[in-house]
Amino acid sequence: MVSAGDFAYIPVVIFTSYFGGKGNRARWIGAGCILISIANFMIASSNFLFPVEQANVTTFIPSTLAHQIDRNLVHIDVNQSEHQWLEQLHPLIDPTNKVVMNYEGDEKADLLQKYVEYCHYNKGSQICNSLEKNISEKFPITDSKMSNVRAMVALPYGFCHSMLNFVRSQHYACKKDQSTLGPFMMIFGGLLVLGVGRTMPFSLGLPLMDDNVKKQNLPLYFSFMFFVKILGPVIGLLVGGQLNKLYVDFNPPQGLTPLDPMWIGCWWLGFLIFGTLLFGPSLILYFFPSDDLDINAPEEYDDEGKVKPRKRLNLVDRHIKKDEQGNALMPETVMDKVNDFKETITNLMKNRIFVGAMFGRIIDVLAFKGYFVFQAKYLELQFGVPQYRIQRYIASTGIVGFACGVMLGSFSMKFFKLQGRKAAAWVAVCSLVAALISFANGTVGCKSVIGQIGDQIKVNGPVFDGCRDDCMCDDVPLYPVCDVNGNAHYSPCHAGCAMGWKNYSIFDNAKANVDTLIFENCACVENKVKEVSRSYCKTDECEERFGRFFMHQAFGAIFGGLGVVPGMLIVLRAVPPEHRSVSLGFNGFLVSLLATLPSPIIWGKIIDMSCLLWKKSCDSSGSCSVYDTDELRIRLHVIYGCLRIFSLISDVWVWYWASGLKLIEEETPEEKGKEEEEKLRPKRKESVKEAAEKVEKTAYELDQLIDQRGS
Repeated sequence: MVSAGDFAYIPVVIFTSYFGGKGNRARWIGAGCILISIANFMIASSNFLFPVEQANVTTFIPSTLAHQIDRNLVHIDVNQSEHQWLEQLHPLIDPTNKVVMNYEGDEKADLLQKYVEYCHYNKGSQICNSLEKNISEKFPITDSKMSNVRAMVALPYGFCHSMLNFVRSQHYACKKDQSTLGPFMMIFGGLLVLGVGRTMPFSLGLPLMDDNVKKQNLPLYFSFMFFVKILGPVIGLLVGGQLNKLYVDFNPPQGLTPLDPMWIGCWWLGFLIFGTLLFGPSLILYFFPSDDLDINAPEEYDDEGKVKPRKRLNLVDRHIKKDEQGNALMPETVMDKVNDFKETITNLMKNRIFVGAMFGRIIDVLAFKGYFVFQAKYLELQFGVPQYRIQRYIASTGIVGFACGVMLGSFSMKFFKLQGRKAAAWVAVCSLVAALISFANGTVGCKSVIGQIGDQIKVNGPVFDGCRDDCMCDDVPLYPVCDVNGNAHYSPCHAGCAMGWKNYSIFDNAKANVDTLIFENCACVENKVKEVSRSYCKTDECEERFGRFFMHQAFGAIFGGLGVVPGMLIVLRAVPPEHRSVSLGFNGFLVSLLATLPSPIIWGKIIDMSCLLWKKSCDSSGSCSVYDTDELRIRLHVIYGCLRIFSLISDVWVWYWASGLKLIEEETPEEKGKEEEEKLRPKRKESVKEAAEKVEKTAYELDQLIDQRGS
């Protein structure tokens, strides 16, 4: 799914760069942005066309379970009348007192809970059947009780309660009629359209800018364009971080918070917002009226009385052959176009600098794309930090640092006059420093609650039996909690916690708004305070190292950005001007085919190599629940750093062949003379006027003097 956009990008990018480079590039870019906007709408629409199935219990619900939830959690039996009824019934259905004698828990526990445990081990016994019959007659199941059971089943965590967990397992059992094909195809189709749309802005936009700005100012324009390009992900991550605080349908299950692994943020709203914002400007760009900047201005004349040429934008590549109307000359027949295309690609592959730079970019993207895709997941596992905070930090350090590096790189090019080998050496040194910093992040880690659970798996194996067999925690979702000493448990069920809460209730609005849940009466907790909570997990060390990780990332991003503008100018200047769009398109084609497409798949496999516990999904393994966080940290950063070091081979290759390559064309004496003439022209006009006034004034004074003498 992550690589879906590349399936469309790869076969299209070369042709859009070839034909778009010979046409009106503004219109092509506008069309691409319109496609991107439509793709956003398609992706967001899957949330409305295929809504999430709500918890709707259709399996058999024991009257005992419905009664216990109603008595203990909804309408609390303050007067003990229902408890007394069961105490009176107990000798009649269990005259030998088997239920109490076989109970292994606290003797003070509720009698009904003792029956629940007994019936777990003695299903279908006469005692259990008699209890179920008496409760169903005395306290029949109503719609409200059914609703209460549905609410308990839909919770993102489980209690140590065999009946409740059995109903949950039956409800979430594999159903043959369930299919995710509809939303998958909608999102996949949207990503395909997105892949087609994004072929146009970059491969055509850089040459368009190159044709319309002064060469000596080109690095500044490029850095600004890259800054805006980077600003998009920054805004996206910040907005996404805020939207991740909202649940996908604005109505989260009771007790679920953004800190929980089961939380699903409002992912679709961002696509809807940005698709709407993009559509209008894209439409304006597509219907851009003319390449004349001053079409409505009056005609201006030069000193010789000739009409000055109007200022024009080079929307069509100014380096290609054109007819009298300014349209690009295209090969007439299909075979001529094919031969022209093949000749262009052959010339590019013979260009040593272009091939070396392209090889380095393939290795860099192979390392970076997959690492960046899974970085948020890695940070959540390693440091136990919620996604909205991670996205905020990635935006404010990594991407902003990279943007600052791009700006500094463009200023450095102009200040140090980086040309040829100097520019190639600059790119190589910046890449080396960024790679070394990535190794440093391999030493920054801590034991999050997921890491502690992973350590338990490494000692005891991938089994969480808990201390009680009657809890039925096998199908309970991951909901890490800790006791007051900081010891981690897979879920409240695995901690042996009875059904209920200490500070919270989904059936009482007065107790429904709390920051963290506290579960009590947990039999598997090895201390006097039989409680567990997410807030009891120790996070001080992880918070400190989480900040250190992003400090390293900020410096690495700055050095990574310093080489972007020089590297891009090396690619543009190494090829003939008329081949710039095709070179960028062909570069994007190979990078997507050999790096962007396989990178998430390769990195996903690398991450899964550190998995310790797989979720069960019907007849096959689902996603990974628990990782070996120490092994994951070292493996990720060593592989990433080694790939970045390997890409330095291409930087050395480019440095060797880049001798004499001009990246920034300095102004010629004639151009400087024209600029000085333009600056001085108003002053000259003004000085002539002043001289005329002085001559007129002098003549007047002379006439006055002659008249006086004559008289």
